[in-house]
Amino acid sequence: MSLIDENSVWNRLGPFLQDSSEPLEERTFGVRELYNLFRRRLPLIIAIIIAGTALALVTALELPKTYTARSMIVVETDNPNPLDTAQAQPNQQPDKSRMDTEADLITSRVFASLVVDRLDLIEDPDFNTYLPPATAGGTSGAGLLSQAVGLIASIPQKMFALVTGGNTQDTSLPPKAVQQDRAISLYLASLSVDRSGESAAMTISFVNDDAATAAKIANATARLFVEWSRDNKRQDIKDAVGFLRQQSTEVASRIAAIEGQIAKYANEHGVSSDPRDDLLRASIQQANEQLSTARGEYTQAQARLAQVRLAAKTGDTGANVDPLLSSDFLTSLRNDEATAMRDRAQLASNYGRNHPLVQEADAKIAAVRAMISQEMLRTIAILENDVRVDEGRVDQLTKSLEASNEELRQRSLAEAKLRELNNNLTTEQKLYDLVSGRLGSLDPFSEAVAPGVRTVSAAEIPTSPSFPKLRLMVAGGFTASLVLALILVLTLESMDVRVRDSRRVSKLIRAPLLASIPQLPQKFLQRTLPPLETLLSQPRSAFSDAFRSLYGACTRMNGGRGKHVILVSSGLPQEGKTTTAMGLAMAAGMDGALTALIDLDLRTRSLHGAMRLGSASKTLNDYLNGDCALAEIVQTLPEIPQLDVLAPSADDLTSPELLNSSQLAKLLEAFRFEYDVVIIDAPPVLFVEDAIRIAASVDTIVVVAACDSTTQEALSQVVERLRFAGGPSIGWVLNRVDPFQLARGALRKAYMRRQQIKRYFPA
Repeated sequence: MSLIDENSVWNRLGPFLQDSSEPLEERTFGVRELYNLFRRRLPLIIAIIIAGTALALVTALELPKTYTARSMIVVETDNPNPLDTAQAQPNQQPDKSRMDTEADLITSRVFASLVVDRLDLIEDPDFNTYLPPATAGGTSGAGLLSQAVGLIASIPQKMFALVTGGNTQDTSLPPKAVQQDRAISLYLASLSVDRSGESAAMTISFVNDDAATAAKIANATARLFVEWSRDNKRQDIKDAVGFLRQQSTEVASRIAAIEGQIAKYANEHGVSSDPRDDLLRASIQQANEQLSTARGEYTQAQARLAQVRLAAKTGDTGANVDPLLSSDFLTSLRNDEATAMRDRAQLASNYGRNHPLVQEADAKIAAVRAMISQEMLRTIAILENDVRVDEGRVDQLTKSLEASNEELRQRSLAEAKLRELNNNLTTEQKLYDLVSGRLGSLDPFSEAVAPGVRTVSAAEIPTSPSFPKLRLMVAGGFTASLVLALILVLTLESMDVRVRDSRRVSKLIRAPLLASIPQLPQKFLQRTLPPLETLLSQPRSAFSDAFRSLYGACTRMNGGRGKHVILVSSGLPQEGKTTTAMGLAMAAGMDGALTALIDLDLRTRSLHGAMRLGSASKTLNDYLNGDCALAEIVQTLPEIPQLDVLAPSADDLTSPELLNSSQLAKLLEAFRFEYDVVIIDAPPVLFVEDAIRIAASVDTIVVVAACDSTTQEALSQVVERLRFAGGPSIGWVLNRVDPFQLARGALRKAYMRRQQIKRYFPA
């Protein structure tokens, strides 16, 4: 099997050596990526799940156990108002408002105080925390961890008691009211009332760390609430009966008072409730008629007087004048006046105006006219008297009518008052009948009253704790730890920039992937062989074949030239550069090329131990001083005659400053002249500058990156620094790759791929 990545072929080398303007692909997570992620992080996920589940199990075992006891009561149809005359409909369920009211009453502090007093919970340290805690019996429900914590917490108190020589507990207690409030609060904290749907039944639940206490208090709560409801209803009925009796007495007194007022008022005002017995309206009607007649006569008299006055003034005695002006006496006087005036006219024509007969005639005419005037005045006086009489009669009738109307108004008000008294009497009588009827229905049952609720189920002593639920907490701990593990894994993965995706890394650093070096093969329960033994004992394994592929890729990068100097380095230590250099050298030697492996990491000198070499006759320092030849400082690997190794041991006094001198170039030229392939194991690039100085003297640079260890940033810095130093063509190697990584997928497909791989690499 060839583990050279598809990017390692020579025809892909050109684009990597040039600056690419194409943006990097976004990092995505599909099903395959998630599967690989969980497979890589499986130990962490399993550890978190085991820790979380174990923590939940320990917590469930160590938490104090609490028990829940439940009793049930039923709210029955009832008339909540004793004074309400409306009867409840048969088979009518209590409405939601009443059910909520009953539930609120059960959890009210007034009822809770009754339960605390009846059960004497104020003397229980579990409810009255002002009392000293109970002895060993009170911690029976706690686990070993809780008991240990309690024991440790009590040590300072005991030490304080020994130092002070007194008791650390304060024996003074607050007032009873304060203790009762504390007991009520703790009692209500453990009490709950539940209702299912539209059911008239309510479940009373009580939680306590003692099962018997929980059942006792739950049953006592239901029983006391039934008694409390009956007592409240009985008291309400007693209050209603007392109120009705008081109202009955007061209404009877008011009825008697109103009846007396009616009789007295009727006698004082002479009114009756029957309007047919009242004659005042008839007299008023007659007075109205007389007033109308008098007003007509008065108007007629005024008209006659005006007519007479006008006639007297004008002397008109025609047919339309008043009969008083056409009397016989006035007619005779007017005739005498006419005769005298005729005689005077005849005498005046015969004798003249101053004749005695004419003057006598004038005197006679004046006398007649005076008599007529007197008669007219008498007639006018008679008419004026008639007018005054009629006017007086009209005034008298008007005053009489006004008095009658005032009397009628007063009598109307009296009748209205009388009717009001009668209505009040009727109302009070009806109220008295209603009160008497309701009092008669309540009074016989004032002592025998059925409560509005009843107990239908008593609480039994619970046999298993309601908290903690072992299975539920373990399942919850498992689920929570699984979710936490997934979140943590995804978070770590989003922050992880280690090298895994070879294609992405190749585009990032613009360098080809030359080969993927698999992990060292290991059988179940067997020790992993060192790299040298693996390469020698298993030449056809995937591990060995990867170095042959790497050697082929390096040869193609060199363009087929005869001499080839390869620098192997990494960004950081422990990334496999020494193993890669050793494997590449052994692959070149097995291929027939005269190969030299040089360890220039003079600060660690790890190649000497990895190759298991002995001491050379001469050292590198001797060669540099001109005391020996090149063949005297190298050692040949017996299994690979074509491979010579220059690996200074710890006894070699060669200083690392060699890499800073001009002697390094001479050393490399000597090796280039003697060998076909020269492979240099250089120090890490990001630690020291040695590899940067060597890079200018080699043909190819191989940068080693450890899978799941080296970060993309570190690898990018290594490549950039080597390019800046003017190094030649650069490729990189992905080390410690899972040999079955490409075979991951569906179970059956993965199994078949693994079997195919094993056919090529049985080891």
